[in-house]
Amino acid sequence: MRLHILVVDDDADVRPVLVEMLQIAGFLTTPADSGVAMREILAGNGPKIDAVVLDCRIPGEPSAQFALHAKSMRLPVVMISGHVGTMQFAAENGLQLLQKPFRMADLLNAVREAIASGEFGQRAA
Repeated sequence: MRLHILVVDDDADVRPVLVEMLQIAGFLTTPADSGVAMREILAGNGPKIDAVVLDCRIPGEPSAQFALHAKSMRLPVVMISGHVGTMQFAAENGLQLLQKPFRMADLLNAVREAIASGEFGQRAA
């Protein structure tokens, strides 16, 4: 069974690259350009989402709250950021953090670790 990753990033140049990296690795993906779009996808009747990859610097939106929302749904969350405050937030809230800049292998390792660890809000099987 292929796992389905929700990719949330407001940058129209970065989002398709993240999606492609995950698809090359065999994941199904759904892109979202905002936290609001993320909430709509998670609340909808679409395919089950297995994990969320979330850029933490979406202008005008409380990205940290979107991460906590996904975690409250028992979804593994990988936050992407290079900001020191985000690093502290991720550590305090038990969220996986991928620091910028990163390579494809780093992204895949972070996603696989978040899903496999049973931490970071993972759903029960």
